[in-house]
Amino acid sequence: MEEMRANEPITNNECSSAVFLLYCSIVLLLYCSSLPALQAANDRVCIIITGLGGVPEYEENFLRWSSEMETVFRNELNSAVYNLDGREQKKPDILQVFDQVSLSLPLDELWLFLIGHANHDGRHYKFNIAGPDLTDEEIKTFLEALGRTRTYIIAATSASGILASRLGQKNRVVVTATRNQFERQPPLFMSFFVEAVTSAEADTDKNGKISLLEAFLFSNQKVDAWFKERGRIQTEHSLLDDNGQARLGESQGTLGSDPGAHGTFLASRAFLSAPPEQAYRSLEAKQLASERVEIERNIEDLKFRKTQIPEDKYYRTLEELLVKLAQINEKIEQLEAGR
Repeated sequence: MEEMRANEPITNNECSSAVFLLYCSIVLLLYCSSLPALQAANDRVCIIITGLGGVPEYEENFLRWSSEMETVFRNELNSAVYNLDGREQKKPDILQVFDQVSLSLPLDELWLFLIGHANHDGRHYKFNIAGPDLTDEEIKTFLEALGRTRTYIIAATSASGILASRLGQKNRVVVTATRNQFERQPPLFMSFFVEAVTSAEADTDKNGKISLLEAFLFSNQKVDAWFKERGRIQTEHSLLDDNGQARLGESQGTLGSDPGAHGTFLASRAFLSAPPEQAYRSLEAKQLASERVEIERNIEDLKFRKTQIPEDKYYRTLEELLVKLAQINEKIEQLEAGR
């Protein structure tokens, strides 16, 4: 019977069935390969959305901060990462990613970074991207679809403070660069937040890991000190809403840097990275490295204020800072080479 069957011609129906099965297999393979490796990422997904810069100076910083956070989550935390460029990927593209992630449930953690400019029109928070802006309602709809997934939102934008009350609830931490929707200047918060992730100084409990709470407190303290050192009015005050119960940064007082002094639950248990072992051969090299970070931040601030100061003063100051930066880098290299 088998021999007779082998010699029988294949019918049209059998051929169609085989083609159909092959087609389904290919579609399934392509679909699976288009998804980040969630199992390998321990069911942690990170979505980073970079908004419009408006001017090259803003755009450069926004893209760099996004890239650095992608490196942390992809390489150090082994996470599935979606890095979306709001200059090219419009609202339908972003909402499609939201839907795709929602279909990946269950997840242990979802991290959402908004890096760029935003505004509040009196009714809604709007994150500025090409085409129609991404609104707080659309973000809220996505987060609600995640169910019990632990969710961490870092809104490093102007006017972001309104999101603490709009999005804060159980199983969720909302970090905003501003206290309310009326702080509209481009914030420096994300610059310090990125620094915290790789800073041993931010690891205040000395457990070898940087928690979200530690990164927030570090950034909050550094922003406060930055404005005070320059004698300028502070235009940004960050907030942290934890589990819909604890709200840090709402009052005018200084938060300090001790995580144990704050009654947070999720933020103290969500970790970003372990601080690297940065060993310098001399104390002088270590001090110079700290000075280098300060100069780099002064350059960032200068670029942010380019349109507010005379052109000749801008380029003169930028040149002075770049020369100082080069001199420090050269000195560190000499000290580390043992010269």
